[in-house]
Amino acid sequence: MTWRSILISRPARLSLQHNHLLIQQDEAIPVPLEDIAVIVIEAREVVITAPLLSALAQYGVTLLTCDEQFLPCGQWLPFARYHRSLKILKLQIHMTQPQKKQLWQRIVRQKIRNQAWLLGYSGHDIGAGRLNALADEVKSGDKGYAEGQAAALYFPLLFGDAFTRNQENAVNACLNYGYSIVRSAVARALVQYGFLPALGLQHKSELNAFNLADDFIEPYRQIVDLLVFDAVCTQSLPETLSPEIKRKLVGLLCCQIMLDKRRYSLLAAIDRTIQSFQTALIENNPKLLKLPQMLPLKEHDYE
Repeated sequence: MTWRSILISRPARLSLQHNHLLIQQDEAIPVPLEDIAVIVIEAREVVITAPLLSALAQYGVTLLTCDEQFLPCGQWLPFARYHRSLKILKLQIHMTQPQKKQLWQRIVRQKIRNQAWLLGYSGHDIGAGRLNALADEVKSGDKGYAEGQAAALYFPLLFGDAFTRNQENAVNACLNYGYSIVRSAVARALVQYGFLPALGLQHKSELNAFNLADDFIEPYRQIVDLLVFDAVCTQSLPETLSPEIKRKLVGLLCCQIMLDKRRYSLLAAIDRTIQSFQTALIENNPKLLKLPQMLPLKEHDYE
C-alpha cells in the first residue's frame, strides 16, 4: 500500500537504489518506492536521475515540481497502467450527457454537504442548515448552479465576510497549495484506472489536461479548507507558505476521511472513488459512485 508523501524542500540528489528512492542531502536516506504515493520537489537545486524517473512511473508514483513561488506547476505521471485501459477509455469517450449530468449532480451534492459539515464544525449551524437544504435541491447537471450559491455563502462564513477566493493572502496561498496536492492525487488515480484526465464531466477547457481531475477534486477540497481553517483559529497560519504548513498540506494525503461508512486515508479514499467511477460506467449506474464524507483532522491509522 502506498502511503508516504515526501516534500523535498532543500537541495538534494534523488536517485534509484535497489527499488528505493535514495535522498542524498546531509546524509543518504533510502525510502521504498512501493511505499511512496507523491513526491513534491520545491527546492531549486535538486538533481534527479533518469533511472529514478523510470522507476517512479513503473511504481505509479506522482512527482510534482514547483515554480519560483514554490507552488506546484508540473506533474510526472506514468502511461496508462490499467490492464484494460482501452475498454475504460471507450467507456469514458462514449459517456452520454445524461450520464455526465447525473454524475456531476452527485459530485456537487456531496461537495455542498461537506461544506455544510465544515460550517457546522466552525459553529455556523444556520449556514450549515442552509447548505444541507441546498444540497438536497441539486438538479441533474447542477442546472440551478447550486455549487456557486453554496460557495457564496460558505467562504465568507468560514474565513470572514471580506474574504474572496481571488485575493492574494495567506489563506488563499495555503488553499491553492493544498488543492494542487489533492488534485495530483486524483490525477494519479485516474491514470491508474485507465482514464484520460483531459476528458471531464463538467470541466471542459481545451487548455486543461486535467479536466476530469478538476471534477473529482470538488468533494475533497474541504479537507484542505479544514486544515487552513484550523490554522487560522489557532493563529498558526504563516503570512507566507512556510515549510511547516506545506508539510502539513502534503500530509493531508495520510489524514482520515469517511467513504462508504468506512474510514480511509485521503489517498485511499480517492483511489476508491475513481474505482467506483469505473464501476459506475461499466454498470451504467451513476448511483455506484462513492464520494467522501468529512471527519475531523486526524492521521489515518493504517493498522
